Amino acid sequence: MKPLSNLKQNASVQKTELPLMQQIAAFLFSKKIKKRAFLLEAGKVNDCIFFVKKGLLRVYLEYEGKEVNTWFVKENDFISSVNSYYNDIPSEEYIQALEDCEILYIKKSTFETLLKYNHKLALFSINELYIKLCEYSDQCQLLRFMNAEKKYEFLATKKPDILGRLSQKHIASFIGIETTYLSKIISNHKN
Repeated sequence: MKPLSNLKQNASVQKTELPLMQQIAAFLFSKKIKKRAFLLEAGKVNDCIFFVKKGLLRVYLEYEGKEVNTWFVKENDFISSVNSYYNDIPSEEYIQALEDCEILYIKKSTFETLLKYNHKLALFSINELYIKLCEYSDQCQLLRFMNAEKKYEFLATKKPDILGRLSQKHIASFIGIETTYLSKIISNHKN
């Protein structure tokens, strides 16, 4: 990684010479995560923004001795434990690979420095933030007002590409039901 003292100079020089993604590519790292491995574990501070280049991950919490899935992230999505990242506190969430994954990431300190000197990156980040806020708003409504059948419909409508890649165990955990009941919901949904 380039030292922070060079970031200001590099960010302003690159600003006028290269498209946005090429500008930040020099500051990205890549890592491969095997299926079932953790990108982040509860109790650790999330000090990076992750981008899923390949694969599928789940975000979950432990509640009363059970793993409760709270979201799923696939290719071309950003992910981090937002509270941990923003507040520099230990995460309450786990981020785990459900498939072999390839992840790109950038350290928080590097990203914040780049944001200060790159207007296009700042606008891109704001746009991505709004996209995620809309997803979280939809998810909040889902969890507050919908029964299990409606939650499954929500996933089938909003995330059909993810739904086909998830085990019934993970879908049931997200919806908050047992897998035997999920089988009935899936059967009714197909009819």
